[in-house]
Amino acid sequence: MTLTLLLDGLPRTRAIGLALGRALPARALVLLSGALGAGKTTLIKAVCEALGVAPQGVISPTYTLVNVYPRAGSAGAGTVYHVDLFRLESPDALLELDRDDWLHPQGVTLIEWPEIARPLLAGEPALEVHLTDSGPQQRTMTLTGDAAVYGAVFGALRGKPGNADEA
Repeated sequence: MTLTLLLDGLPRTRAIGLALGRALPARALVLLSGALGAGKTTLIKAVCEALGVAPQGVISPTYTLVNVYPRAGSAGAGTVYHVDLFRLESPDALLELDRDDWLHPQGVTLIEWPEIARPLLAGEPALEVHLTDSGPQQRTMTLTGDAAVYGAVFGALRGKPGNADEA
């Protein structure tokens, strides 16, 4: 299933991110791609806020690789993994880590720059989120994923104003 949304500013990006976060299944894998400055971390802040993470503590883990955010009133599966693979050069770098250190075994994992991890994620049901610039102060967000796993996400976002395309 695929859905395309127009993001015409920070308030809309935040609103979509909040709706996305509220609709994610308990063990979601979200792969966010797009150019530098496309809004990946901005979207992740809103998703995390919807999941009970204080948004001011959400920063891109470009140098630490993974940030683990506690969710308010939760423990264990109540954490969110935020992964940034921008600095890695090959999947081999991820093989040196325990898979559970960068892919949450029980909760939500949000991965920026996921291209390098794709060979290691074969068979994992993922929600692909691709952000592209589509004009001044405007971005396009395309979501692709298995409707059986991420149907609630597509349902939550389908009725939002600004939908450009559905398949």
